[in-house]
Amino acid sequence: RYAAGGEAQGAAILRDLAASPATARHVSTKLARHFAGDTPPPALVARLESTWLRTRGDLSALYRVLVESPEVWNADAAKFKAPWDWLLSSLRALGRRDTRGMQPAQLMNQLGQPVWRPGSPAGWDDLAASWAGPDALVRRVEFAQRLAGSAGAVDARALAPQVLPGALSAATAQAIARSESPASGLALLLVSPEFLRR
Repeated sequence: RYAAGGEAQGAAILRDLAASPATARHVSTKLARHFAGDTPPPALVARLESTWLRTRGDLSALYRVLVESPEVWNADAAKFKAPWDWLLSSLRALGRRDTRGMQPAQLMNQLGQPVWRPGSPAGWDDLAASWAGPDALVRRVEFAQRLAGSAGAVDARALAPQVLPGALSAATAQAIARSESPASGLALLLVSPEFLRR
């Protein structure tokens, strides 16, 4: 079907793949899953899919649909953070600008998401079940304790509403307030149900 022709042949194959309804469905489902929860709303997937087919895979058009879709902003759509996302958001919450002394590659390995080694050509999984196992959570708790222990005089009670605006539950706020030390409160914040999700 494709005449031999080096780069032109490859480009023709990629154009046909991009125009395929199966590609539209696959990419649309992955985008919806990433931004609207592990079980994305079928209506959102359908809107993304039709946009893909109409624009021949224009990603900026798909991103516009995502930003304008109420399903993406629904609190029930909160995604469990993969280790990389959780690590970065933890560092950002504490105002850390660098990772000196942390050995991030080794840390990512310990958290279950080794750098540049996803284990599959498909990349890292985007489902909570892949990251929310008991052992994975224990590793996050251990790192949160280490990070909180080196955070200095950060008050988790003041920080929590800043890093979880509108999402901080009364139960989490109470657990932080009752913690035995500032470091414990900070560690609790970093592994709270609200902080573990985006």
